[in-house]
Amino acid sequence: SMVFLVHDLSDVPIDMSKLANFVRWKVTTVTCFAVMCVMWVVCRLYFLPFVICRSVVADAYKAMFTYGPVLDPGTHSAYYALFLLGLGSLILLHVMWFFILLRIGWTLVSKGERHDYSEHRSGESRKDN
Repeated sequence: SMVFLVHDLSDVPIDMSKLANFVRWKVTTVTCFAVMCVMWVVCRLYFLPFVICRSVVADAYKAMFTYGPVLDPGTHSAYYALFLLGLGSLILLHVMWFFILLRIGWTLVSKGERHDYSEHRSGESRKDN
């Protein structure tokens, strides 16, 4: 549930930025984009890896034996590895997407273009100059 909360909190500025870009409000687009980047860093690049994943890595095994074995230790080890793999992959995706956000921000600041890279259609010509 904490992973969903982290994602839901940072999704609001993303949707607001896309909406402002759609209606061509430049100041609102830039403001929402800046808020989105800050929320992305705080929620997805700080809280997820350094609070939530740290708790999974450091506290999950201790909690299993402190509060009583809910799972068999062998079953816990199997699911634990899969869960860590999933969380690690999610964190790597967030880092990759943050670099894409930085590229969009650079385009916004340097060229003044507000192109939404996620909405690029295959037949649409894109200005890379």
